[in-house]
Amino acid sequence: MDLFHRFRRKKSRPLVIPTITETLPPSPLQQPVEGFSAALNTHRNDISRSNLSSADPLGLSVLYEPICRAPVVDIIFVHGLGGTSQKTWSRNRDLHFFWPGEWLPLEPGFEQARVLSFGYNAHFTSSGRDNVLDVTDFAKDLLFGMKYGLNDDSQRLDIGKVPVIFVAHSMGGLVVKKAHILGQNDDQYRQSIHATSAILFLSTPHRGTNLAELLNRILAVSVFNHSPKQYIADLKQNSPAIQDINEQFRNIAPRLNVFSFYETQQTAVGPRKMMVLEKDSSILGYPNEISKALDADHHNVCKYTNQQDPNYVSVRDALKSLLPKSRTADSELPPALANDDVDMKGVETLVAVSKIPEDDYEFFRDRWMPGSCEWIFLRPSFLSWLHDTTAASRILWVSGLPGCGKSVLSSFIIGQLQEMGYNCQYYFFRFGDRNKRTVNALLRSLAYQIALELPELRKQFQKMSENGVKLENVEGRTIWRKLFGSRLFKLRVQQPLYWLIDALDECEEPQLLLSLFSSVTSSQIPLRLMFVGRKTHALSASFQRIDPSFQVDELSANDKEDLTRYVEREIKYMRGDSGIKARIIQTVCEKANGNFLWVHLVLKEILQCHTKAAIEQALEEMPPDLEPLYQRMENALSKSSRPGDRKLSNAVLTWVIYSQRALTLEELSEALKPEFSEVLDLRLTVSQVCGDFVVIDARGRAAIVHQTAREYLIKTPGLDHSITLRDGHKDLFMKCISYLSNAIPRFRGPTSLAPSTPAFLHYAATSWSYHLASSTGSLDHSVLLALNRFFRNSCVLGWIQLLATWNQLKILVDASQSVTAYLGKKSIVDTESSPLTHRLQEKELLELWSIDLVKIVGKFGGQLVKHPRTIQSLIPILCPTTTAIFQYFGQTKAHGRILLSGFTRLRWDDCLSRFSVGRDTQSLRIIALERLFVILTSDGSLRFYDAITNQPTRQISHGERVLCFRFSPSYEKCVTYGFRTTKVWNMEDSRQICSIRNPDDAKALDVTFADIESTIVSFSDDGTIRRCVLGSRETVWNVVNGNVEYDDAEGRHSNIPRKVAFNPDGTLVALASRGLPLFVWDIDNAGLVGRCIRASDKNRSRRELHSEVGPLCWNPVSGHVLGLYQDGCIFKWHPWESDSQEVRSVAAGIQCSLDGVLFVTRHTNGMLQVWNFNHFALVYQLSYHISVIDTALSPDGRRVYDLRESFCNVWEPNALIRHAEADEKSSETTSTVGSLTQLSPTSETSNETLEPLTALATGSKTWSCCSGDEAGVVRLIRANDQTSIQIAQGFMPVNHIAWSDDEKYIATADLGERLNVRIIDDSSPVTECPLLFETKIGGGFLQVLMDTRSELLLLVTVVFTELWHLKSNRMITTKPNVNPHCWWITHPLDSGYIIQCAFNGVGIYQWSTLEEIEYRSFEKVLQESTREDAPEHAAWMPPSASFAMSPDGNSDAVENVFVSKSGSHLLLQTSWPSTQKHRTMQFLKVRIEDLKMADDSAASHIEAQEIPRSIASKMAKILGFTSKSPRRRSHGLIGEAETEEEEVLAFLDHDDWVCSWDVGSEVTAKPKIRRHFFLPQDWLNLDSLRLATISKQGRFYCPRNGEVTVVSNWLQNEWID
Repeated sequence: MDLFHRFRRKKSRPLVIPTITETLPPSPLQQPVEGFSAALNTHRNDISRSNLSSADPLGLSVLYEPICRAPVVDIIFVHGLGGTSQKTWSRNRDLHFFWPGEWLPLEPGFEQARVLSFGYNAHFTSSGRDNVLDVTDFAKDLLFGMKYGLNDDSQRLDIGKVPVIFVAHSMGGLVVKKAHILGQNDDQYRQSIHATSAILFLSTPHRGTNLAELLNRILAVSVFNHSPKQYIADLKQNSPAIQDINEQFRNIAPRLNVFSFYETQQTAVGPRKMMVLEKDSSILGYPNEISKALDADHHNVCKYTNQQDPNYVSVRDALKSLLPKSRTADSELPPALANDDVDMKGVETLVAVSKIPEDDYEFFRDRWMPGSCEWIFLRPSFLSWLHDTTAASRILWVSGLPGCGKSVLSSFIIGQLQEMGYNCQYYFFRFGDRNKRTVNALLRSLAYQIALELPELRKQFQKMSENGVKLENVEGRTIWRKLFGSRLFKLRVQQPLYWLIDALDECEEPQLLLSLFSSVTSSQIPLRLMFVGRKTHALSASFQRIDPSFQVDELSANDKEDLTRYVEREIKYMRGDSGIKARIIQTVCEKANGNFLWVHLVLKEILQCHTKAAIEQALEEMPPDLEPLYQRMENALSKSSRPGDRKLSNAVLTWVIYSQRALTLEELSEALKPEFSEVLDLRLTVSQVCGDFVVIDARGRAAIVHQTAREYLIKTPGLDHSITLRDGHKDLFMKCISYLSNAIPRFRGPTSLAPSTPAFLHYAATSWSYHLASSTGSLDHSVLLALNRFFRNSCVLGWIQLLATWNQLKILVDASQSVTAYLGKKSIVDTESSPLTHRLQEKELLELWSIDLVKIVGKFGGQLVKHPRTIQSLIPILCPTTTAIFQYFGQTKAHGRILLSGFTRLRWDDCLSRFSVGRDTQSLRIIALERLFVILTSDGSLRFYDAITNQPTRQISHGERVLCFRFSPSYEKCVTYGFRTTKVWNMEDSRQICSIRNPDDAKALDVTFADIESTIVSFSDDGTIRRCVLGSRETVWNVVNGNVEYDDAEGRHSNIPRKVAFNPDGTLVALASRGLPLFVWDIDNAGLVGRCIRASDKNRSRRELHSEVGPLCWNPVSGHVLGLYQDGCIFKWHPWESDSQEVRSVAAGIQCSLDGVLFVTRHTNGMLQVWNFNHFALVYQLSYHISVIDTALSPDGRRVYDLRESFCNVWEPNALIRHAEADEKSSETTSTVGSLTQLSPTSETSNETLEPLTALATGSKTWSCCSGDEAGVVRLIRANDQTSIQIAQGFMPVNHIAWSDDEKYIATADLGERLNVRIIDDSSPVTECPLLFETKIGGGFLQVLMDTRSELLLLVTVVFTELWHLKSNRMITTKPNVNPHCWWITHPLDSGYIIQCAFNGVGIYQWSTLEEIEYRSFEKVLQESTREDAPEHAAWMPPSASFAMSPDGNSDAVENVFVSKSGSHLLLQTSWPSTQKHRTMQFLKVRIEDLKMADDSAASHIEAQEIPRSIASKMAKILGFTSKSPRRRSHGLIGEAETEEEEVLAFLDHDDWVCSWDVGSEVTAKPKIRRHFFLPQDWLNLDSLRLATISKQGRFYCPRNGEVTVVSNWLQNEWID
């Protein structure tokens, strides 16, 4: 232990803490012993010991604190009567035995504890008769030190930010108790006291002692003028002070852990011995108290002889049990986070990790042998790596042979680093766990562990999580760039980070990992990287390729002393003399070759020998390596086991070898059923039938003893226990799929699918697809039939519900990939058999499900995770009619189910959404961010859209046309470069940070951020790089190094570049000039990095030009330049490595995804192609007849955005979802022939969407509807036969439709300001309805309305309000429209009148003449009082013809008016402008009774009651009033009917659910709002949702992809989670 003392402990100087008692005069006598026994002896020897304790400090002193990390707990020692802060705890007053400072910090588990001691002036030998201090004074002194104490650096101790544990001796316990009583009632000290988690009392007189009175009498007659003390009087048995403390402390104790240790030996008091404190006085008697006797007297109950002293061990173990628990998934956050502004929830969501890899650490730590591995601290290379104080990062590679104990050594080093207080993170690659072998998993785990320790990084990760970033399935390079390169390495942290990576050779991509770590050249944090693993040729080559500037040391993990020590320990208790033991040690160690596993197996055989001859024979026959040992083990199992045991052994070995992860014994027990259902003791049985091949760790998980044993059992033919790859995975697949089919139906119900039961259910649900994909023997019909039984049965829905409950929908994509791969292999095999045996129907079902599973994730994933039970009843109904899920589970004609009709839902399509960006401006660019996508328009605006709902969220306007724009890497800033100015924006609040005047004679070709977002850089068409430093005194563009010029290899000068692209960090720029090769320029060093000389250009003549380069972009992860050659090739080129690759494809534009995995090309014929960057292979192709303006890929690689004409399309094909969810993404930057074959075939589709609908009206009598689209086509959908009839064809988008109440006339208005009125005759078979009249009116239409008698037509435009007579085709009157922000309705009580609803009141007009009758205002108090605090919950509304608030939205407005079905109320939807072009919504309810035609005495105002905020805040869009009867309620959608009719207001909430609110119900803080069904992802189209409505019959209408979806029967069903 002494060896590590200097590494593990930091002893600080005694701290001077300002305390109350510092004002007291120093005590002339410092008693070296304490307690009542010492006090009673004072009159004999106080002079001789007068100065022995004078050095012990008063107040709080820090004895030990962690070196690198903040403490996780404070332990405070408080002495008793006559004691001191140090010698009270030291045996024989010798500070070498001062255990709180000398021993405790070295104990395992205490390395992160801060240890303090509190001293106070409680010396009974102080002279004078004016000493009136009592226990209360000492308690106040303690509180003062905890709150205001300073260390020797004058920094606050801040006690109270982490848990506090007190250890108190004798009267010190009373001081601690009194401090808690005082502190909890004082605001200054409450936080410090509430942090206390435990108190250890050592012989504390809770009820006092009779010796206290005796002591005061002695002091009173002392010849040294000693006086009686008040604090001694407080110690009298049952004194008022003690009774008061006990009475109040009783209310505090229940929240504390309390240990009470009491003395059992008599203490010398003068010439005799006596018990100072009896047990009854030393314990509290509380229910939560733990009491224990110590074999000591009152004096020595707190002093110990050594670390093996039983009394010390008892106290130490009690303390250790009170330390903060390890940070696991089920434990609370570490104390360091308890008071932090940011917790770990966001970090857990970001990296999909919720605990440190403690299980792996403890698995190997449990195998550590005391005394072993210590040699590592004697190796110079390790010590140099450990104690390097430079800022440079360095690597230590610890290598060794298989089985030599490398992982145990890793666990030992990790434990030592943590005990030394170093900031250490670690990871164990595990071959037996598929999820622990990837670079992705390693980086996410490291990021989580580092975030636990660095608050600043934790805040950045939290912000990323809030922006919607999720990294679980992201390629490793992207995680490295986003979390480490862009954030961690930018932090300024002086102390190094120690990263230990074990079993590097078991990582799937070790070369990638080393390349990432060795690329750290600009980290502000020193890194100490240790890699442990087998020394393979590939790893050796990878370490040699690391940049020489990165120091790499190598160390061998083999140590003979550890091996010898292990052998000695194993045979220590073996019978036999020392000679035979020495012979065993010598022989085994000589032949072991450093292999601990070999030694372990050999010694097991030796220890079973009973004679020396047998031992000698065993030593002689020892095999030289592991394989012969495995053979002997397997032979022994075969001979000793019965046939039944052999089957059990094979079953267990199959699970242990082929399971995706190690199974617990509970899981294994269920997996073995029903074949082996009565195993009495599975742990014992496994050890007996599997021998040493299987080990069970401390957490009850079964695993193969070593990877070499797994390889032996798999690859050695002819073994009784041989487990072939062909049969192993197939058997496990069949077990999992059959288990799910049988288990899921038994666990139906509201709480039945809890993730905790049963144990094997989770593994079966998440792993069957893995075993299907891994099996090579699954091509017979048994697997095909098992899959069909599963997918035909409702258990498939239960399986999906399970995965949604666990938030593991990724498994659905894995299953889709596995089924698709299986069908492909099955088809190849079937070509050799008769077509009659191909089972085409079963294959077709699996093909349909392989598509459905992916689409369910894409279109319903968000709702499914929130509401898993929707898969049982809602989702199947919402799927297309030709899908498997609809055919089997969506066609059920169950009574009360919702019904869908009105559009052709035959199959899935790739178009997720299509919406209009705006017809008055042109879309130029689109960029996809984590949670948003942004469209640049020709008016200089950046329009932001939510990536989930595709709804607009905000807009920033540059004020002129923008040439280029760029977001900073953190997305916190944005720069827009216009003709005259450049502007920088703060993305958090869309605030303009600064405006910079541009050069008059230059226009930027590209702009970016540099220098950690403190600088912007531009490249202009004059060939000049300019830089502007943000935040400087003068924010202007400055030229950097003049024009970029260089001579090519033939001496020709560069022309001005035509295509330019900056790399992500703004340090390099790629430039393409006509006739010259592409080149990259280093901005900071003003030099050429490299030229991309095409292979076909190398042999051209001197006069010939180089191939012309078109659009360019950078791969933000790999550092490649992507571009297009004008002759029809796509290329990628790395400027530093000079490697390049081409593929033939004629494209017009190219963009790379943020994770660098995919890139998309657009083509002049409207086609899109998505490519895998690493393999340069086509993944997806979309054909579309409209040309593409720009494209973008979502950061997760699932979606493609494109701009075509005035529309934005969002595509989400299955091919990209599968690619995004793939477990293994290649990270190499160059493709190979072999890698190309690993990709799935290109997914190709042709998508011809219908024209989007722009207007919609529903019938008053039937559920027929009429729609108008973007192309000017008007269609009527008949209710009787659900046929769609085209009744008109125009040339401009239809923006208004009015349908008369008798359904005989339809009026349509378009953007060309043309109005048509047509006659509808349901009995007529013609497809076109006759035109009644047509007219053209100046000014854009705002509203078209017919009266109830179908005689009059009101036309409201921006300029005029006109009244027409329908049948005579004449205009009755026209008036200027002085208030275009109003809404007109027919008077509900008298159809001869019409009402104009304005923001401040209503006007009543005569229908026949449009003559105003009267005006009634709303009460202004209501409007003014609610405007100040109304919530802003309406998104920014872009200009549209159907929305009167365009284009500036600066006016108060009435957006819509809804009339209740009962005719009792009007609901006005009003709004006013707020910030960022958002509009704040308000809903006002007006009684229709108040709109009666008034007499002369009627009031001139009416009451408008605001809908309560608790309801209005949930409304995203009002659909209208309706009524329902009867009402059904259920968990799901089926329930018992209740015969009551209710009038309800239907609306769409912010989670996209169609909801209803009973208008007549009582309004409470939690109003009764019913949910009925949600809108699928591909219905969430901005233009469609504007038109969504309900008819008077209660049917829901929603446009979708040029058609109208009609949902009926929904009001009768309430969804309850």
